[in-house]
Amino acid sequence: MITQISSSSNPQFRTWQSLLTAKGIKEHRQFFLMGEKLVSEFLKNPVKGFSPEYLLFKEDTGLKTSAKKTALSKELFDELDVLGTKFPLLILRYDELTEKDFSKPALGLELVCPLGDPRNLGALMRTAVAFGAGELILTKESAHPFLPHAIKASAGAALNLKISRTTLSLGEIPLTGSNYALDLHGESLLTAKWPKDVRLWVGEEGPGLALKHEQKKVMKFVNIPTSNVESLNAMVSTSLAIWEWRKQNEK
Repeated sequence: MITQISSSSNPQFRTWQSLLTAKGIKEHRQFFLMGEKLVSEFLKNPVKGFSPEYLLFKEDTGLKTSAKKTALSKELFDELDVLGTKFPLLILRYDELTEKDFSKPALGLELVCPLGDPRNLGALMRTAVAFGAGELILTKESAHPFLPHAIKASAGAALNLKISRTTLSLGEIPLTGSNYALDLHGESLLTAKWPKDVRLWVGEEGPGLALKHEQKKVMKFVNIPTSNVESLNAMVSTSLAIWEWRKQNEK
């Protein structure tokens, strides 16, 4: 049975509107998966930890799914289709993100991430999955990983990455085990040795890492050597560091 909604005052539609924000995603533990490739692939091969709740469309495309099908008016559909996909929107429920325990050292490569821009966060998640990072740890400052633009930038990698969270800001996180970060005055990436189990702290574009003095004393800093430019884009630098970790720890 297909439900039809044409009024923006409909309570269910208002819930879906809220899923375009981090607050709404957290409250309802649901998010949008958008785009023909991502939606079609998920329906064919569901990912553990995510369950389809609703499939929203202007016209039924005949997609097979256990999700509840809902037809929206063109105006309502376009309001939710913020990426302009013009393809049915799949709403997924996700398992609650676990709270990170910083009393234990890293297991594999863990990324401590304060990125507030969903697009940068998505790009980082894509790189993390591609190069075998074990976990992404979202700090208090971070954007939500399941915002539409984050998932798009990740090319769907957000669904295939272990993600945890902390209510702590960067400057409040205790350091245990090996902790690395990128800095202009650190050791060259060409000579730095990367342990298999390490936390790599990711800096925001511009502000960098807002660390306390006590944290800096035990943090190992690594520099990306460049020619003719002072530094690289934060995402490029982080990708190079992750790649170097992978090279040194591949079996």
